[in-house]
Amino acid sequence: MQTNRNAPIETLLQTIAENLEKRAKQTKQDKQDLARLADLNRNTISAALSGNDMKLSTLIRLTRVLGFTDWLLPLLDAPIQSPIEQLAKKRKSGNQESLESKRPMSRVMGRRKS
Repeated sequence: MQTNRNAPIETLLQTIAENLEKRAKQTKQDKQDLARLADLNRNTISAALSGNDMKLSTLIRLTRVLGFTDWLLPLLDAPIQSPIEQLAKKRKSGNQESLESKRPMSRVMGRRKS
């Protein structure tokens, strides 16, 4: 089933729930098994598999139990900075260094020796 990524949240949740249920059937795990293995309440599993809103941690636990967490990998890598972001960062660090070099040296307070 191909789902539009810009579909309403409810549609996406329903599609995710259907796919989780299919994977659970493929691995021959019922809701009770999923709840035990994911360390979740059975009602939480039922809600997730019904297309109700769920916590991200619930989704991660379920997908770990079902053996497909590849969808997480792009989220674990820091995004690549664009050339403009790299330049802005370089300029910012360069300005910080030049400000530090322009600060007057601290003077020791006290009398002058004659």
